[in-house]
Amino acid sequence: MELTQAPGTARAQEVQLKVNSNRLVLLYDLVATCAVFLLASYTAWNDWRIWNEPRVLSQATGAAVLLLVGKLIVHRRVLRTPVDRLAVSVGWLLFVFLIWLSWLIFTRSYYSRAFLLVSFALLLSWQVIDALVIRARSQTPKLVAIPSKMTKRLATASGLDIRLLAEPRVDSSIDGIVVDMHENLPEEWIRFLAESTANGVPIYHAASVYEAATARVSLDHAHAEWLHELFLGSQSYLPVKRALDILFVLASLPVVVPLCLVIAFIIRLTSPGPVLFWQERVGERGRVFKLVKFRSMRVDAERDGAKFASPDDDRITPVGRVLRRYRLDELPQLWNVLKGDMSIVGPRPEQVAFARQFEKQIPFYQWRHRVKPGITGWAQVQQGYAAGIEDTIQKLEYDLYYVKHLSFWLDLSIMLRTVRIILTGFGAR
Repeated sequence: MELTQAPGTARAQEVQLKVNSNRLVLLYDLVATCAVFLLASYTAWNDWRIWNEPRVLSQATGAAVLLLVGKLIVHRRVLRTPVDRLAVSVGWLLFVFLIWLSWLIFTRSYYSRAFLLVSFALLLSWQVIDALVIRARSQTPKLVAIPSKMTKRLATASGLDIRLLAEPRVDSSIDGIVVDMHENLPEEWIRFLAESTANGVPIYHAASVYEAATARVSLDHAHAEWLHELFLGSQSYLPVKRALDILFVLASLPVVVPLCLVIAFIIRLTSPGPVLFWQERVGERGRVFKLVKFRSMRVDAERDGAKFASPDDDRITPVGRVLRRYRLDELPQLWNVLKGDMSIVGPRPEQVAFARQFEKQIPFYQWRHRVKPGITGWAQVQQGYAAGIEDTIQKLEYDLYYVKHLSFWLDLSIMLRTVRIILTGFGAR
């Protein structure tokens, strides 16, 4: 057993590559921040030359330094998920602007309201795009793994650079070692991990890497007590989530109500039968409620019982196919949100017959009922439509990830991804 590194020259080259990569990332953040302040200057004074306002320039310079320091801290952790990165980045941005405003209040320095508002709005937008899109696609840590059932699955996962070790030896620079903590390891692998830790090499649990790489919770590593403790930690957000749901519905009414009237008229004009479709679904704590949506299928679509929709389902009407593609058939569910049966974001409510079947066949399926079901959800924006037991198992892993990591930032991420879903029609059936 030994932990070795590449010979001197190769090792020095790898270190230099990492240094150069960090410099490029820092330069990239610096250019983006400067561009924001230049645009804010043009908005405030119709002049992009911010140095013509030296007092504002000094304030912006101080804020830029703090923002860049925060970026280095945020992205120092290799396996940070996009949602975690978003939460920390936006939190740091709020902290920096709070310091800026406090400085202005106590020193009574000159400031431009337009410059501050535009800078904050642009930087906030930038943090969201950077965390959820750019960083999520660009960062691929170089990892090695001790062979096990879980790490073999990870070795084939997209977005990861994992090499399975044949022996307890590393001969190149790596960002960490992945090991399944639930496996009984031979003595030589235990010594290898101990020496690696002593040499400062990060050790990652395979289940954590699986979550970071797939945004799912592995059913093989899920435990009821562990999930319960994590869920209790997020319960303080639930009243806030409910208040945001109500505000969102009320704010959307001026747009949604006219749109719903137009859709109802088209459905009535093109297909016989009722405009709305009511169906029993399983909600929070397993309680059954009546879900409402625009009818997108023929009236006799379920005469032979409930079944999954297929890509070319002939039960769907021509208008219904368009509604389903852009999720417009879900708009009446805002009524379910107001009633408290549903939330804007959460696991999609399943039909009663399917839910009872899956509760018997799939472990931890009931855990998706710990929160209110949603009009959109983590599984919907990641996977799309689920049809069959295998798709449902994968969907459940996404739902358990949502229950485990329930937060405002995860909901915000889902809402932003939902906009893309609506525009592209991803996963519709």
